[in-house]
Amino acid sequence: MRERFKYPDNCIIACDETAIWYDALSNSTLAAKGSKEVAVRSTGHSKSRITVMLSAKGDGTKLKPYILLPRKRAMPDLVAKYGGRVVMMFEGTNWMNQELTEDYLSKVIGFPMFTPNRLLVWDSFKCHISEATKKAMKRLKVHSAVIPGGCTGFVQAPDVCWNKPFKDVYTKCYDEWLESGKQDFTAGGNPKAAPLEEIVRWVIRAWDSLSPSLIRDSFKACGLTNNLDQSEDDQILVFKEGKCCAGKLDDFSKMMQDRTADDNDQFSAH
Repeated sequence: MRERFKYPDNCIIACDETAIWYDALSNSTLAAKGSKEVAVRSTGHSKSRITVMLSAKGDGTKLKPYILLPRKRAMPDLVAKYGGRVVMMFEGTNWMNQELTEDYLSKVIGFPMFTPNRLLVWDSFKCHISEATKKAMKRLKVHSAVIPGGCTGFVQAPDVCWNKPFKDVYTKCYDEWLESGKQDFTAGGNPKAAPLEEIVRWVIRAWDSLSPSLIRDSFKACGLTNNLDQSEDDQILVFKEGKCCAGKLDDFSKMMQDRTADDNDQFSAH
């Protein structure tokens, strides 16, 4: 399909959902040498989370983060303040479903006014491959490239290159907020979770921290560019020594072969 449509880099889009925890605890902390116990400071809301769908184009353009906030009542003031930077959904759920997937496509991917067909690269989550989603994408002139299960850690740009630096900055924002002493407390003296406005601001700050060059390089590293003449083969880095998927090319090739065989069997069965 890539050979047929020859998508320019600004028409190739990658996206991924990622969980953001209210207590974004660091993987390390400081304590006196020889301490038998190390207290980790938090608000006690480590199981509460939001979901963020991050999307960007192969030319480095970042699209609005799509945020699922865990409450059903909208917050007009919050939307008025940050609605130009993110899309906020107040559905009382942390999980993407069919309706939210179609809403994401409409509000973040949108309808192209002056661009040709586009290619959206995402994983094989059931809402991404449903008939309703396929119809919605057809209306928006979006083609789909689905990464098989088990393969996202090899060639999905957000999973391979974006999520860690994004979450590192988000965690830094959380740490700074804890150190600031701005937390509110319940009548019983227990710390409250960070306000949703703070969390939205941290998402924006973390997304802003990812440079266009990092986004562009992530597409090249995962082989997602329109590399028809193979001139960028040397920039497909994920399987090279010292990189995130070093030594795993054979594993990836076997996964793809097994998945192709399964798909062919299902096609034959129909």
